[in-house]
Amino acid sequence: MRAAQIAGLVALPPIAALAEAWPTEQQSAPSGQAVMLHEWLDEQNPWSGESQIIIRLVAPMIGADGVDDAALRTDMDWACERWGKHIAQAAAATTGPIVIEMMAAPTPRGIPTPEINRFYETYRLAGDACIWELF
Repeated sequence: MRAAQIAGLVALPPIAALAEAWPTEQQSAPSGQAVMLHEWLDEQNPWSGESQIIIRLVAPMIGADGVDDAALRTDMDWACERWGKHIAQAAAATTGPIVIEMMAAPTPRGIPTPEINRFYETYRLAGDACIWELF
């Protein structure tokens, strides 16, 4: 299923042209934890009506000892720079927010899974930079 999701992403022009800018294999975040792109979604924000990009990442150590709040925030900023801005630009959704979701294990979107740690941050693009916004 994951391979099909990724294949579907890179088959969409102009996304195929930027696919190498946002790797699908495991990456090492600034904290040292392993992070991997699970999927991304272009959704409509139910409150504002804006298009928003959701970047869903698997980070098995998230919420574990050794990844404190400051390190997590740095990892989220890094994830926006690594994946968020490239995907938002490719999807032409640069005016809406980019939501970074890090989760300890893959989970279905929108389904409560209290046993799995998940963290969220929101960003907007300003030129070529991800700017943090209060989630």
